[in-house]
Amino acid sequence: MVHEDDKILEYLSREDPRSWWQIAHDIHLSGRLVRTRLRVLAKAGWVANDDRGDLDDHWSITTRGVGYLAGYVDANLIRPLPALRPPHATRPGWWAGFG
Repeated sequence: MVHEDDKILEYLSREDPRSWWQIAHDIHLSGRLVRTRLRVLAKAGWVANDDRGDLDDHWSITTRGVGYLAGYVDANLIRPLPALRPPHATRPGWWAGFG
């Protein structure tokens, strides 16, 4: 968790679901940073993404996120799962000396 995560979670706890650009505009952060942090928070289960098809997705805080803001959930105990490397980005076994 970084300082910006707290700002995003506090904002979402006060507001209805919002798009990333609305969040970035209202809390005065860059759009790229907000999009990145929202993806990380979603992988950890702090926020949820409402897919709206061709429109911008809306983001809302989850029960876990509300618990974190209330002090019931320790952020150090929850880590987002890393994404798997795509096959084209994985080195073959012989590269590392395994085969």
